[in-house]
Amino acid sequence: MRFAACGMKHAAFGLRPVASGIRYVACGAGVDKDWRRWAVDTLLAAIDGGGSSTRVWVLSAAGEFLAEGRSGPSTVTVVGAEAAGRAVAEAARAAGLSTGDWPGGGANVAVVAAIMAGVETEPEYSQFLAELQRRFPDSAVVLRHDATGALLAGTMGDPGVMILSGTGSVCVSMGPGGELVRAGGWGHVVGDEGSGYWIGKEAMRRAIRAADGRGPATALTERLCQAAGVKHILDVFGPVTRGDFDRPWIARLAPLVAQTAAEGDPVANAIMDEAAYELALHVASVIRRAPWFADVDAVPTVTAGGVFGLGADWYHRVKQALAREAPRARLTVWVKEPILGAVYLALKELYGDIPGHVRQRLVELRARYVEPIA
Repeated sequence: MRFAACGMKHAAFGLRPVASGIRYVACGAGVDKDWRRWAVDTLLAAIDGGGSSTRVWVLSAAGEFLAEGRSGPSTVTVVGAEAAGRAVAEAARAAGLSTGDWPGGGANVAVVAAIMAGVETEPEYSQFLAELQRRFPDSAVVLRHDATGALLAGTMGDPGVMILSGTGSVCVSMGPGGELVRAGGWGHVVGDEGSGYWIGKEAMRRAIRAADGRGPATALTERLCQAAGVKHILDVFGPVTRGDFDRPWIARLAPLVAQTAAEGDPVANAIMDEAAYELALHVASVIRRAPWFADVDAVPTVTAGGVFGLGADWYHRVKQALAREAPRARLTVWVKEPILGAVYLALKELYGDIPGHVRQRLVELRARYVEPIA
């Protein structure tokens, strides 16, 4: 490790030797006094990769946000570890970082922390971890599932539960020793109940049932036809089956279903109530199985994902379902940017115990992207 620090060791600044090839520039007798003299020279990379996009945030060691880069999808189970690595490299380059694709790439990036969809299983986790280590050979690399990132973005490491409903759905909690309890997140074929995709799929399914005479008429039929640009609801079958209307497109039907429910349509109301119920079952399962909540009367519960942006009517349904199925759950915040969890992981890896003034900067950054739940 290279230092230009007026003869001082990196430990004096509360930093851990997390990687080789990192240069710290420091001068003076304390962190607070001389922070800006060296902080920007040591960079952190926070990565959030999923089914729709990949993002890289670049931050200083002081927790200052410096730049962002974006690229395409990187769900590891879908595109593979190598393609996911290319997406990260593209986003890193867009953010002004070099990676292992270029000579000397990433040499001043102390920590790379990634929260990724599709790394909850092997061999995907090991393959993508190796891909990140290849592209950032001089950096400490931390890799977690994207649900864990959303949890940490909401709790900042404190005990709690995270329920996510976006294109998919999952619920997780992390114990004091890093133990993970999880419910759901098993994909759209066998799971993802209560997700945006599930809501959209149920809307199409029940509209088709109505067209078949197997279910009640619903205002969803006309609205789905308008959204799909077809004259008859049965004309949706072909494009959906062929994949012309893919999972993200189906998930984006959720606001349409929520609006139709708010206007009083019984079928749409049933769908939204069932979605809330399914998510409440996720939360109840995690709280019941997490031993660290055994004696806790009120469990902080974080939400994440686009479905939780559907407004007050949706939250009313969720709160009612939680009161029945998981009465100890207490909704706290909606995490709009799970990448904050990757920022937290990067700072924890760099410092161990995050210094007070760095944590304060993290709290200020978090406040921009986390919305309290009334």
